[in-house]
Amino acid sequence: MRKLLPLFTCALSLSLLAACSGLDRQNEEALNRKAGIEVTQVKDGVQVRLPEKVLFNFNESSLRADSEPAIARVVVVLNRTKKPMIVGGHTDNVGTREYNQQLSEARAKTVADELEHRGIDASRISLKGYAFDRPVSDNDTPEGRARNRRTEIVVTGESLEAVMGK
Repeated sequence: MRKLLPLFTCALSLSLLAACSGLDRQNEEALNRKAGIEVTQVKDGVQVRLPEKVLFNFNESSLRADSEPAIARVVVVLNRTKKPMIVGGHTDNVGTREYNQQLSEARAKTVADELEHRGIDASRISLKGYAFDRPVSDNDTPEGRARNRRTEIVVTGESLEAVMGK
């Protein structure tokens, strides 16, 4: 009996570790929704979408005071991989191309700086401002323009399972 106790303890410990190491996709998705972010598989890797209303006030590039939950959640997701990422800023089509290009670049830089400040290695991060060149919705309605104002992070070559579980 004494010989079996250490074996049983070891087996129990291993099974608990296995259960704790796996990510529960449903739980992860609920945490993302609560923080206001979307994590999806795209052809280039995994995309983390942060809507403008979660991070920025209209026409601004400094983070809102209440953006903390979204940024904190993004850092948790990004820390599950060591692959490179592109932080891209997007705008709607209101205003000049030059203004929107500058705004999209400034927002991408703000997010990248915050990720670096929270421990994401700067060597993994590239920046890109897309202005209004990659809309995800129609710019003819206020709702469509709001969806187009966003920051996206694409983790190049990553799988959704690696950062969100099965």
